[in-house]
Amino acid sequence: MNDQTTTNDGTAVYPPSSETVSRAHIDASRYEEMYARSVSDPEGFWAEAAQRLDW
Repeated sequence: MNDQTTTNDGTAVYPPSSETVSRAHIDASRYEEMYARSVSDPEGFWAEAAQRLDW
């Protein structure tokens, strides 16, 4: 089975399997929230993200 799709500009897109999606830490909605925050408050967003790293 070929799950490849093509965008309007001809770029190949390979969606993740349902198994991969089920194991993801965030979903599309959470990603959009995080992206919006990273754009509106980059300093705060990345300072918070850095706190989760094990330095």
